[in-house]
Amino acid sequence: MTQEYIPFLEIVNELKKLCDSRQTGTLFVATKLNRSAQIMIDDGVIVYMYFYNKRGQEALELMATIEAGTFRFQEGTVTARREPMPETSVIIQTLAKATGERSTQVLAGAGNSLSRREKAILEECLAEYIGPMAAIICEDHFGSVADFSTAVDVLAAEIPSVDQRGLFKEKVMAKIG
Repeated sequence: MTQEYIPFLEIVNELKKLCDSRQTGTLFVATKLNRSAQIMIDDGVIVYMYFYNKRGQEALELMATIEAGTFRFQEGTVTARREPMPETSVIIQTLAKATGERSTQVLAGAGNSLSRREKAILEECLAEYIGPMAAIICEDHFGSVADFSTAVDVLAAEIPSVDQRGLFKEKVMAKIG
């Protein structure tokens, strides 16, 4: 993929066109942060999503944080891999809404960065669940999140245990006060 990065909203618009024209195949996305995503479409219906080691609904939630990337669509039969997914129209609305909100925040001058204190709390709490890799993971995400709440959700998704994700969120909120 040698094309330049484009805003994720444009990729979402292409996804909508593929679904509207009842295409079958896989949309491959490479994000500006060098992460890959896959969206499998069967006769215009999104049947599988993968992003940053997550599948299905979890992948959808994380994809909503993508700011820019490149894409290519590979036409053809999709594999038997399927995940319980929301309706295709809901997926597209979710992605479009998230990217639209981010654009509005940037245009309105909303801070795209976290305070030093917020970063320290997030990294400290994440380290309790995943160890020293927390520093690297936090560094990867801090530049791409629109706000503190998004940062908490994105970092929680890095914790393998669903129960520990909830504990992480509680601990962060208690420390942020």
